[in-house]
Formats: sequence, C-alpha cells, structure tokens
Amino acid sequence: MNKTIQRTELKTFYYTPVHCPFCGTRVMGADPADETRITACLHTLFIAHDTAFEYRAERFDRNLNLNGLSEKEVEERWLREEGGVDALTNRVTLADAIKVAAYAPAPSAYGSYYGFAPVE
Repeated sequence: MNKTIQRTELKTFYYTPVHCPFCGTRVMGADPADETRITACLHTLFIAHDTAFEYRAERFDRNLNLNGLSEKEVEERWLREEGGVDALTNRVTLADAIKVAAYAPAPSAYGSYYGFAPVE
C-alpha cells in the first residue's frame, strides 16, 4: 500500500548539503568547485525550488501523471494553480519516499525540495 511521501524540514541549518538517505550521494553542491551542481542518484525523484524543478525523474512524473508535460506546462498547471512545488511534491505516493524541505529564514521565505525513494 502506498502512502504519501514522508517529510522532514530544515529551517535552522537549511544550507546543510543534502545527501540521499538510501545511498549517501550528495545531490546538491556535490562539486566543491561548484556548490550549485546537481548530482541525482538512482533514488532521486526530484530536486526543486519554489520557482522551478532542477531535476524530475521519470518515475516521479509517472507517479504524479506529469508524463509528457513540458516544464512550462508543469509550471502553468501546478506551480501557479495548485499551490506550488511544495504542494505538488507532497502528493508523491511511492513506497517509502522521503522529502527534505529546506527553508531559508525570513525575510527570504525561499524553499528547496529534495525527494528520494528506494529503487524497486
């Protein structure tokens, strides 16, 4: 039986590098020379920010019926009409999926989101 994604939030140490809980791969800031570099492992479902997705896995798209939708279509349909990236990624129903939500403190109100799930 699938459940909604498990969620943890980083508010104080929001800048802490995020690692996959299943294999340990550092997914954001993986290259010390380029802290913005993204490295998605097999378990990574998505890497996103409030304004857009940086990475979407096929199984993430399938799970949320986003198959075949362009970035623009996802942005128009979900980011504007359905409550944004945070709300959309909360709908994942893959078994044992985990989401890390990192929020920069006020006045920023900026969020980053990382999703992972075991590979079947």
